[in-house]
Amino acid sequence: MNRTIHRSKGFTLVELLVVIAIIGILIALLLPAVQQAREAARRLQCTNNLKQIGLGLHNYHDTYGKLPYGSFNLRQAWPSNGTNWRALILPFIEQGNVHDQLTFSSDPSIHFMAGGAAQGNALNGNMVLHNLEIDAYRCPSTVIEAFEVAPVSNNNRKPTLNITYVGVQGAARPVPGNSPNIGTKDCGHGWSCNNGVLVANENFGMNEITDGLSNTMMVAEQSGLVKKVNRTSNYYGGWYGSRHPRKITESCGDLWQTGTTCVRFAPNSNIVQTGATERMYRNNTIINSQHPGGIMVTLSDGSSRFVAETIELWNLKRLACRLDGTPVQDY
Repeated sequence: MNRTIHRSKGFTLVELLVVIAIIGILIALLLPAVQQAREAARRLQCTNNLKQIGLGLHNYHDTYGKLPYGSFNLRQAWPSNGTNWRALILPFIEQGNVHDQLTFSSDPSIHFMAGGAAQGNALNGNMVLHNLEIDAYRCPSTVIEAFEVAPVSNNNRKPTLNITYVGVQGAARPVPGNSPNIGTKDCGHGWSCNNGVLVANENFGMNEITDGLSNTMMVAEQSGLVKKVNRTSNYYGGWYGSRHPRKITESCGDLWQTGTTCVRFAPNSNIVQTGATERMYRNNTIINSQHPGGIMVTLSDGSSRFVAETIELWNLKRLACRLDGTPVQDY
């Protein structure tokens, strides 16, 4: 009697291990490509954010004849709080409903208060900023939490947004061109500048950007960490202003502020310098990002551009300064 032996078809253990190994290799090859594609999408969104901000700044200028103050303060006495350009352009980035709920006043009982300091009972309509997230003010690649109370005493006790784009005050000493001290002053907290576009307690028209709109930064990305810590210009949250209303051309001691920086260090520097970068209210906080190899910026013509972290500091300062007479085009 003949018997037919039927053997089940399947993989041997060796064949299974080979298949698993091949799948593992394919995943290892594919994963970097997926990560690069995701980062490319995030960088594109960051670019769009900065274009929207640039358009908002231009529309503000078209409406009022000048760009907004970088940061400002409406009161002559301390304690007081101001705000910065990020609040002023809200109507021009499709956030008019938020702007309409804000209080801007020199009355000490209702002055602008975004963050949550001791005089928190004066918040009034500005409570709308608490826990308010605006997508255009956040780079999707950032590792900074939206409402983080940073470990460098940023006093964000009533959480307001950590904004990842910072206004450019200009270039710190030495300034490019024939006048190495032009538009800079030691007002405490590092070099303060008014040789850029968005500065403390002053504002300018486009005609005052004499180096050319396409050669001068207005806004830079600030979405990374310094020594693994958030040291971005977000003291009391991203809406705060300057400590007092004086310009750097006046008696300007103790001028700490939020929302702008005077460029003193190269992009993505890991420098913690006392009096310059170690606190969020200093004037020389570092521009940085999580994008590989550099940062995104908005130029004064409203366009956005990638700036490599390998840019020479001198050229970065030329890009930051509106009137040094040495416009930089290739960087």
